[in-house]
Amino acid sequence: MDGAFVEGREIIGSILLRTNGFVYRCRNDRDYSMLLMEGAVAELTGYPTADFIEVPQRSYAGLTHPDDRDSVFAAVDTALERQENWSVDYRLVRPDGSTRWVHEVGGGVFDKTGALLFLEGIVLDHETRKQEEAQRGQRNRQITEFCRNLVSETKPILSVLRELRILAINARIEAARAGQAGAGFAVVAGEVGRIANETTTRASSVTDLTEELQKLLRNAG
Repeated sequence: MDGAFVEGREIIGSILLRTNGFVYRCRNDRDYSMLLMEGAVAELTGYPTADFIEVPQRSYAGLTHPDDRDSVFAAVDTALERQENWSVDYRLVRPDGSTRWVHEVGGGVFDKTGALLFLEGIVLDHETRKQEEAQRGQRNRQITEFCRNLVSETKPILSVLRELRILAINARIEAARAGQAGAGFAVVAGEVGRIANETTTRASSVTDLTEELQKLLRNAG
């Protein structure tokens, strides 16, 4: 075997191990029967490479989580029809029953007549990123719920402040009718009205900002 070829494979294998991924070439059947696998196969699948290459071959598609299997088939089949690459996330079910998120990018290899020869691509570890996405989503949901509660608590306050402002206006009217005897009460009523107006403005701003934050979180999620 050519020395440069061997060295090239060793380099590729070393790079793949650093990225915790593997390259593959397989048949386009429902098992995605493997013809070649190179890299961190055991680290991601929990099975040695030989299990997928040697007869009897282990089904690679059979490792895909049942909830993800149809989406993987659909992504691959659609890409093959268009002669494009596919990019898909899915979970592998390992021997101990645990799952491992992976990200796969692949494509079909066609001959000059357009006939499909085989599939090939790369599978990379995606577990950490998926966990981070789940944690970020959980935080966003918690913040959204907090904002929703804050809005629900603020709106009744706004209603009370509006009523207080109306009462302050009525009090000033009654104080004016009372003449000099109601002058002191008019000052108090005016101050209550001023505080009510200022508080209403601030509370309205809090409500508006909270609702805007909720929209941003929904869009981010």
